[in-house]
Amino acid sequence: MFFNPNIYPSEEEEKRWDTYEKWSKEAGVNTRRIFVPHQDWAQAVSIDLEKPGRCRTCYYVRLRQVARLAKEERYDGFSTTLLVSPYQDHQGVLDAMQEASHEHGVPYVYRDLRRGYLRSRQMARGSHMYMQKYCGCEFSLGGDG
Repeated sequence: MFFNPNIYPSEEEEKRWDTYEKWSKEAGVNTRRIFVPHQDWAQAVSIDLEKPGRCRTCYYVRLRQVARLAKEERYDGFSTTLLVSPYQDHQGVLDAMQEASHEHGVPYVYRDLRRGYLRSRQMARGSHMYMQKYCGCEFSLGGDG
C-alpha cells in the first residue's frame, strides 16, 4: 500500500508513486494507492510541529490507516518500510505500530531492517530507481526531517 499524505510537494509524491508502482509491477506485487489530501496530514501533525512529536504523529496517522485497512481486508498483519531507515525514529515507528495494532485489533509485523539499508540503496541504484533526499514532508526539505 502506498499511503503518504506527508509527502510534499505533490510532484515529489508522484515521483515516489511512479517508482513504487513500476517496481511493484516488475516484482508481481499487487499494490494500492490511498489518497488523503496533504492538508489533512498537516492539520494532524500541527498539534506538535517540533521533532520528535511531529514525526511520531506522522507515523501514527499513516500506520493507523494501514492497520484499519488491514483489518477491513482481513490481512494477517501489517508492517512498514519505515523500519529499514536508520534516519527514522525507530522507537517512534514501533510505538505507532503498537498503538495502531491495538486500536484496530490487527497484529503488526516487526523486523529491524536497518542492517539492510545500505544494500537496499545499492539495489535501488543498480535498478536506476528514483531515490529521495528527504523523508517527504515540507519540514524535512529544510534539513529538519
